[in-house]
Amino acid sequence: MRYNSLRGAVGLGIAVALANLTGVQHSFWVLLGTLSVLRSNALNTGQNAARALGGTVAGSIIGTVLLQLIGHHGTVLWFLLPIAVLLAGIAPAAISFAAGQASFTITLVILFNIGQDPDWHIVLLRIQDIAIGCAVSVLVGLFFWPRGATAAVDRALAEAYRDSARYLAGAVEYAVSRCDTTTSSTDVALQERLEAAAAARRLDDAFRSYLAERGPKPVPLAEMTTLVTGIVGLRLAADAVLGLWQRADEQQAEPDRTDARLVLLGAVGRVSGWYRDLAAGLGQDTPVRDPLPRNPVAEAELVESLRRELSDEHGQATDTAIRIIWTADHLDAARRLQPSLAAAAGAGKPS
Repeated sequence: MRYNSLRGAVGLGIAVALANLTGVQHSFWVLLGTLSVLRSNALNTGQNAARALGGTVAGSIIGTVLLQLIGHHGTVLWFLLPIAVLLAGIAPAAISFAAGQASFTITLVILFNIGQDPDWHIVLLRIQDIAIGCAVSVLVGLFFWPRGATAAVDRALAEAYRDSARYLAGAVEYAVSRCDTTTSSTDVALQERLEAAAAARRLDDAFRSYLAERGPKPVPLAEMTTLVTGIVGLRLAADAVLGLWQRADEQQAEPDRTDARLVLLGAVGRVSGWYRDLAAGLGQDTPVRDPLPRNPVAEAELVESLRRELSDEHGQATDTAIRIIWTADHLDAARRLQPSLAAAAGAGKPS
């Protein structure tokens, strides 16, 4: 969304400056032409500019012919005006963008000649102003977003996976710090959650532009959707870990859980590292790392390190031991997302 706002603001600024410098009579047509054809990439903007100019020229020719046929019968223009307005309103959706521009030009020709002698020079002014606006849009499209939404969504995906992986690592580090009687602050983890959420919102904006952009997609829509929704799964795993330990009671005893903490830290290091590598490879021609396999040895070490806590004198597991096991399970859920994400990330890369 910020890229769209930037392009629109710069395009309007240049259009206003050119309208003032050239002293055109109807400068608002320059602004209208700029906004009408500006799209998310240079190719679509150029195509729309050609359609706008073609439609404007066609409408100008039709309008000139009408003026020549009607002559000084201005009453006829009043009857033609509502018809022209109706066509200008429905033509873009029912026919094409070029047809809409042609209909709008005919409407302006009729409107500006009601109550005065027929003057077809208005069509030349219209063509001139629209041409200036189209040129501004093409220039802005080439300068600010030559590749369009595809490049933007790749950057947003990489940023979202990088921030979400950092958030997952921070949530597990907070969990590890709560495994004993040490009082830990959630400030760092909460800040990382906010940054991951902000990156996800930026990705949502870029993905909406990607969906709205016409033309072939380098990555099939199904695979791109898989990559976008993978962010949700990764953040949910981090949210689950953080919420699980935020609700934990203060520890009354301090058993030795060093081995369990090392297992959790090692697991989150591997999982978050894979996602950081995925973020670095998105949008590039580098191959994607193979998904991490299940690690039964680490699972056995975790259970062994908590064996005495998993069954106390009453045959029940302690709350902390259960939370540690659940934390490991949330990490494994993030790991199980990797095969589908690796396949989706490799879909748009050359083999």
